[in-house]
Order: sequence, then C-alpha cells, then structure tokens
Amino acid sequence: MGTDSNIRLQSHTDELFARCGLLIFSWIIVSIPWLYNIDSVLEYLVVKLDPCEVECLNLYQPEKWSELRWLASAILGFATIMPLISQQFWSFSKPGLTNSERKLFKMSILLAPLIFLLAAYLTMFIVLPNLFSLGHSIQSELGFVAKYDVINLISFSTAIIWLEIIVVFATSIMISSGLTGNLDSSNANWWRIRVYGIVTMITLLSFYERTTNGLLMALISILLIEALSRPWTTKLPKYHIQMETKFDSHGEILTSLNVICGCQKQPIQTLNKSHIVIENICNQEDKQDDLLRILMFNEPNNVILHQCNNKLFIKKFESLVSSTKSKIIVK
Repeated sequence: MGTDSNIRLQSHTDELFARCGLLIFSWIIVSIPWLYNIDSVLEYLVVKLDPCEVECLNLYQPEKWSELRWLASAILGFATIMPLISQQFWSFSKPGLTNSERKLFKMSILLAPLIFLLAAYLTMFIVLPNLFSLGHSIQSELGFVAKYDVINLISFSTAIIWLEIIVVFATSIMISSGLTGNLDSSNANWWRIRVYGIVTMITLLSFYERTTNGLLMALISILLIEALSRPWTTKLPKYHIQMETKFDSHGEILTSLNVICGCQKQPIQTLNKSHIVIENICNQEDKQDDLLRILMFNEPNNVILHQCNNKLFIKKFESLVSSTKSKIIVK
C-alpha cells in the first residue's frame, strides 16, 4: 500500500514544481540542437512524403515555414527527453502508489513510448506516403495538374502523429490497467469518464480553430481506444460487489460494504446479508490493494470489517482511507 499518506501536501507540490522545472529546462536545452539541424530533418521528411515523380510541391506561406521549424524542433526535443520524463514521473509517483498501481504505472511508461515510436514510423514512412501517392494518382487520372502546399502536407502529417500520441498513451493506460487488475467490467465506466474526458479535451484544444474537425478526431480516438481496450472493459470482476443501502435520520442514502477479512484462524462464517470475502487480507498487500480499489471505485459510506482481529492492519487501513468518504467499522 502507499507509503506517503502522511507527507504534507506542500512537500508534494514543491517536489512536483521542481521536477517540472527540470523537465522544461531539459526540453529547451535539448531542442536547441534540433533547431540548428531542423532544415535537414524537414527536407528529408518532405522527400519521403512527396507523392510526385516531378516537382509539384510549393511553399505558399513562407511565414508558416518558420513556425513549422520551431514546432518541429520542440516536438523532436520532447521525444528526446521522453526517458527523462518517464523517470521523473516514476520517482515522483512511486511513494504514493499501491503495488498494483506501481505495476500499472511502470507498464504504462514503458509500453506507451515503444508503441508510439512504432506507430509514428509506420505512419510517416509507409502509410502517409502511400496515401498521398494514391491521392495524387487519382488526381492525375482525372486530368488535374496537382500542386501541393508543403506546409499543409507536413501539418496534416503532424496532426496525424499528434492524434496517434493521444490514442497510444490513452490506450496504454487502459490496457495497463486491465493487465494489472485495475480495470474490469465493474469499473470500466469510471475509467472511461476520466480517460475519454481527457482525450476529448486535449483533442478539442488541439483543433480549436476547427471545432468540427476536433469533434471528429475526438470521436475517432475514443472509438479506437474503446476497441483496443475491449478485452478488459468486458472482463468479469474479481469480486462481485453488493452494498447495503439505507436512509439516515436526514433522509440521505447511506451505503455500507460488508467485508469478511478471514484473518482469524477459525473457518470463515458467511453473513445473512450482502458481503464480499477477501481471505487473509490482514497479511497480503495485494488483497489490501484490492480493497482500496473497491473503495475508490464504489465510494461506500461505511466499510464494515468482519472476522478481523489484526489491530495493526486496521490502524494502517484507517490511516489510508482517512482522506476518503468511507468510514471503517470493525465488528
């Protein structure tokens, strides 16, 4: 279970700003060499994307070329420091993560960059050149004299790569969540609201000048993520959660989750009401993580522990859930 629950919020904030400052400084420094060599990089990219056998590319907006040089340098600089970004986020997050969350985070920061690099290579050097060549051949067969704006050509390619970044990282989070046991059909909507919400916001902000395009890109991204993460969003949950519901004296609904810990040596005795059984939770951290996830996704008002006589575990668990809406009751 997490180990930094008692560290002051100000300490976390100071550390976060320090790490972000280091990343921004590194990003700027690393982008400078790319800026000095960016013309060669863009020239190589244009040659790969050029669909014509003879010259048909033109620069209709010279002022946009300077913007493109700076943007390309920044993107390449960001890609260069991705290992440092992963290391800094891992070091910052590790103390407060449960065992399963550590597995999820580690898998995400390893899986996402590898998938993105493969997808970007296939897109820039195989898919897009063939797509542009196909479009050019269709125009030639129709008798049109094709002239393309090199800025639009690269901007379109950059937009596709940016969309891939969003999809790859979001999909990596969903898949990693499923592989580490954090995602199943019981909490799939919890993940969808957060991941799809962030994807939609980033996509709309990226295409703010063309809202219709942004909405279309967001829809395509969500459909791709949903299709790729389908095996885990439809997976049966490890525990079948059923909570008791009743009204308090003010007429508000109170939910209670009955948990049989099975920490005592005597045989487990089931209850005549809704409950879940997590055997030997007092001594196994992975099962403690399971209960923490259940509380995070279901947010019961009361967690009633049955057949649990481990005072050390109870004290530790009460400390961990003190910041949530759940109250621990031992019976």
